[in-house]
Amino acid sequence: MSTSLKAEEYRLEKIFSDDFVYSIPPYQRPYSWTDDQVSELLDDILAALPGANDEAMPYFLGSIVLIKSSGQPKSDVVDGQQR
Repeated sequence: MSTSLKAEEYRLEKIFSDDFVYSIPPYQRPYSWTDDQVSELLDDILAALPGANDEAMPYFLGSIVLIKSSGQPKSDVVDGQQR
C-alpha cells in the first residue's frame, strides 16, 4: 500500500465545507476548550470573513494534521485540535 504526505493551504470556506468531516480519533486526548474559548475563536474567524463589499482578510489557523482518504470527507484530526 502506498502512502503519501501532502501539505496544502486552504481558504476558510474550504476548511468548513462538506469536503471535510472532522473526527477526533480515540487515541487523542479529550476535548477541553471552554465555551468562552470557542466563542473567541469563532468571533475571530467571523471577523476575518469578507463582508458584502469587502475582501477576506488573511487568517492563519496554524497547521492542522489530518488523515484523510482521497475522495472521502472523513478527516481524522491527528494534530491541531488545540487551536
